[in-house]
Amino acid sequence: MKAKLVLAVLALTMAGCSEVNPEPEAPAANVLELVIKGMSFVGPNTVSSGWTTVRISNDGGMTHFGLVYRLPDGVTAEMVDEQVIRHIQASLSARLAGDAEEADRLMADMPSWLGKLVWMGGPGMMSDGIVGEATMYLEPGNYLVECYVKTNGVQHNFNPEPGQLGMVHALTVLAKNGGMAEPEANVTLELTNKGYRIVEGAFRAGQNSIRARFVQQQRYNNFVGHDAHVFRIEEDTDVVAAAGWVDFFPVDGQQTPAPAHFVGGIHDMPEGSTGYFKVNLEPGTYGITAEIPNAQANGHFLRFDVGGE
Repeated sequence: MKAKLVLAVLALTMAGCSEVNPEPEAPAANVLELVIKGMSFVGPNTVSSGWTTVRISNDGGMTHFGLVYRLPDGVTAEMVDEQVIRHIQASLSARLAGDAEEADRLMADMPSWLGKLVWMGGPGMMSDGIVGEATMYLEPGNYLVECYVKTNGVQHNFNPEPGQLGMVHALTVLAKNGGMAEPEANVTLELTNKGYRIVEGAFRAGQNSIRARFVQQQRYNNFVGHDAHVFRIEEDTDVVAAAGWVDFFPVDGQQTPAPAHFVGGIHDMPEGSTGYFKVNLEPGTYGITAEIPNAQANGHFLRFDVGGE
């Protein structure tokens, strides 16, 4: 009887200890994992809302990105393809053929709902073999993940077969909150109308988490705004060409192959938003540039060095 009593007391004591010192819970993750295969994003079409990480493994053989944007009510991926992507591709083809007047006419013939698309970040430019990762706070709704880099004058989001999609991935952000906490960062980067500014921390060798504060935002050419794309500067890198390459609108803009090795970044977000992105950096020199006209002249180029550990 005494032995049973001792065992019962020990059991209660151990239970009490386990309650006082519970195992720490792993932080919640809310991640959309996509892989680039050829000219397609492969992966789930749903993710929970709240803080959301979009992680893209680029195994496509060339430079890509993953712009994330929210669709207005009533607009579908097929409508974006038919009324926007095809018009832009037709305009690009006309310009390549030397018909600037027709190119301008096609660019002006856009649906009224175009201005209601909301750019919400997403992984920036990533060369082949790079894993791009960006984290944003996403409200429930319908979104697209898209890449419109060009190869041989054709956008990656364009598919010549009507009713089919190129590098356009339809995504539904569910009403259920994923419970993910806001990420931490070792660098805070502010984006303004005048350019970039590091206001806290420093880049280091290895994995970096960058907090991107979109202090100011504006539209250029009615489409793109301030964003951040990181590339490595080697001895033979043409920095001017690399910094300007991410501007889509020149005929040779975003035309593969890219003139530098891009390691990630984050696309444009609304003014006042904060997003996060990760880049894995080797010791060396890097540049940050934006997908806007004349990025360097507009102050949207930042050069930085990463030392060895």
